[in-house]
Amino acid sequence: MALQSSAATDAPDADADPKDPAQPSAAKATVVALALAPSFTAPNGKATVAHLALGQNAYLGRLRMDAGAAVPVHRDPTEEYIHVLEGTGTMTIDGETHAIAPGTTIYMPANAEVSYQNGDQEMVALQVFAGPEPVAKYQAWTPAE
Repeated sequence: MALQSSAATDAPDADADPKDPAQPSAAKATVVALALAPSFTAPNGKATVAHLALGQNAYLGRLRMDAGAAVPVHRDPTEEYIHVLEGTGTMTIDGETHAIAPGTTIYMPANAEVSYQNGDQEMVALQVFAGPEPVAKYQAWTPAE
């Protein structure tokens, strides 16, 4: 399933399943069980993301990364927030490196230069984008089984 962003229009996709949290919807409330959320695996197989909600102005996902996995330097066009539930690692934001652990919340401004190195255990986090645009990068990921 490909994620669709309605950034170019104010209305949700007329063909979209209104119960699918990966489809933006400004008009309907959505309740999603994690076990039923659409999930995708990174091309390298070391991370998965479950799409919990995608609205007109924000995205919420559950990110899981294998021990030792890394996110290369990149920039996203909107603000991003991550709240770590499990695991440890180091995140570099605009050249400043921070240790992260369970209970840590990270804010990244739009267009910040960001990279991440996971520690020696699995990392699980909630991920929020202020806008649906960055979620398009997950379209290249493989649907998880």
